[in-house]
Amino acid sequence: MLKRLFSLVLMSAAVSAFAQTDSTSSLNLPTTLNEDQSRDRFLISFHWDGWMGAPDSLKVKGLSSGLGIHSLYDIPLGSDKVSFAIGAGFSWSNYYNNALFAYDSTTTYIDPLTDEDTIGYDKNKFVISYFEVPVEFRFRTKENNSGNRFKVAVGFKGGYMLSNHTKFVGEDYLTGSSDQIKYKQYRIKNVSTLQYGPTLRVGYGKVNIQAYYGLAGIFEDGKGPSGTPLTVGVSFNPF
Repeated sequence: MLKRLFSLVLMSAAVSAFAQTDSTSSLNLPTTLNEDQSRDRFLISFHWDGWMGAPDSLKVKGLSSGLGIHSLYDIPLGSDKVSFAIGAGFSWSNYYNNALFAYDSTTTYIDPLTDEDTIGYDKNKFVISYFEVPVEFRFRTKENNSGNRFKVAVGFKGGYMLSNHTKFVGEDYLTGSSDQIKYKQYRIKNVSTLQYGPTLRVGYGKVNIQAYYGLAGIFEDGKGPSGTPLTVGVSFNPF
């Protein structure tokens, strides 16, 4: 399913680029606008994943990193310096942490792997993938002599969870032995299906610094560990 959805995003990027050229011509804007890299029609982002407000016993490592791929349609608002954009895409968040997830009748809770535990591990992460719809208001400066612009985009995005899983690499905690295992657990219960929140992107030419703050908890309120997502990273416009 993810492969099909990813293919749809790539197709929409191509359609967006074609439609963008056609609409620009109909607006009688300069032809150089068609090749303007500041339009950010297709973005690939690499970001740090933060878990804000996490329980004290849940330690999320600073090297938690994720990926985003989005296609956006840029609509000029009267000039080439201001526009509105809407699009679609996918993101993957990776939370490297020190805990295992367990359940009671209604709640997902964490079982921390503390220093006192005899279980050794090399990797323990929680992965969530989303289908996302971002919207942005974009502001750009005039092109400089090198053909680039400074730009700011203020927006909002909503996301629908497609999948989630944990991945553990280390000693076998299921049997208590020292045997090395790789274990994945899918469909962690009570993860929030919807995510949404404000976005900010500041860039120059093909490169941007961006941030997103989630207004919904990573887990459903009262049914799992507390905390909301925060991502900060770098995005690129390859074409």
